[in-house]
Amino acid sequence: MMKKVIVHNLKSIPKDAAVFWNNNGSGFSKQLEIRKAITAFCEQPGIKKVWLSRKRKSTTSAMKEFKDLYRPQNYFSQFMDGDDSFEVFFTEKSSVPGYCHD
Repeated sequence: MMKKVIVHNLKSIPKDAAVFWNNNGSGFSKQLEIRKAITAFCEQPGIKKVWLSRKRKSTTSAMKEFKDLYRPQNYFSQFMDGDDSFEVFFTEKSSVPGYCHD
């Protein structure tokens, strides 16, 4: 069975959030609480989205490239273990020294 993978740096969501999906329905009330936090983050005005590839590379490697390229303030993604690509929702840092916006 494929498992859900969740990667994020949000304080409103536990680091082990995927556990609540992958344990056959245990912790359902916690799952609802996490879903609300995810929705609040992903549907906020000004949220950015980008698709990343995991083809022939690890999730960690894909996320490192994403962080180096986009320099996100906060980010969130969830996908299934076997997915080759995944969407990341993120907010940009308001000011990054040495980083120019067009």
